[in-house]
Amino acid sequence: MSVVSKFQPTYENLRKSKINKISLFSKLKSKTVGVGFLFAILAAAFSALPNVIPKSFLDAHAVDTSTIPNPLMLVFVIYVVNSLLFSPFRKSQREHEVKKTSRMTLFLLILLGAVEASGTLTYTFGLQETSATNASILVNSETVFAILLGIMIFREKLSKQEVLPFFLIVAGSILIPVGADIQNNEWELSDFMMGDLLIVMSGFFYCLDTFIAKKLDDSIKTRHIVHIMSCTGAIMTLGLMLFFEIPFDISFEELSVMSFVGFLGIGVTMMFFVIALRLIGAVRTVLIYSSTTIFSIVYSILILSEGLTILNIVSTSSVLIGLFVLRNRVGSD
Repeated sequence: MSVVSKFQPTYENLRKSKINKISLFSKLKSKTVGVGFLFAILAAAFSALPNVIPKSFLDAHAVDTSTIPNPLMLVFVIYVVNSLLFSPFRKSQREHEVKKTSRMTLFLLILLGAVEASGTLTYTFGLQETSATNASILVNSETVFAILLGIMIFREKLSKQEVLPFFLIVAGSILIPVGADIQNNEWELSDFMMGDLLIVMSGFFYCLDTFIAKKLDDSIKTRHIVHIMSCTGAIMTLGLMLFFEIPFDISFEELSVMSFVGFLGIGVTMMFFVIALRLIGAVRTVLIYSSTTIFSIVYSILILSEGLTILNIVSTSSVLIGLFVLRNRVGSD
């Protein structure tokens, strides 16, 4: 018996073992990508809830305006619930994390919470005056402000291929919906248009969120960020309520629904978004997350029975095409 024939079965077994490992790795990678896509879609679906559900309470008692809950109260409930629900997860390493967190990091976390709360407040006040469908489209102004700040502060430049998608986002998220409202109100400033402007302002605050979050240390856990952000938002809204003497008047139904919406729409959304980032990368995650607008419009139609106009479709299509082309371009670079 030759040496080659003697070790032939062993060689064949090794070759088959390697093939099986490659096949198993390929299957695991495929499943990982699939799970990543699922988390990104769930993040988009959950993040659309705070864009729509509060509107049902702000309009529910239109006949008796005294029973309409103040937007500050709704936002306060959201942040209190998130701060309570995410707090227990930190107990095991609380002392270690407190010692490890620098003053600058703590400052950034508190600043992140204040800016996030400002965005949620301006959005909720704007939602009280405008339609949920309009608000879902206008909030995409966040991308416009992010690009403008990148150009002005970080001296970044748009390439020729990025100008058209940027203009599509500007037109779809700001020019078309706001311009249509101005024309419908015969060029007079109305409450509806004021609501639109507040939604656009919330996009600016959400844009600042992104820039602040990028400065945070990657070692900080997502639930730690959510907890401090929520505590800051709760303290901020509580201070505003006391300053403006807003009563703590909210029904059990509103409290329970807003608690559920806040937990899913802010806390769980951020957790799922970060998980998707780690599994499928930033470009894929952000592209899928852009479907939040579509989920918001669907919820507006199903829950609030709002109508969908041609301009709404044009605006949404313009924003989504612009985001897809622009982020694909960034991903290829």
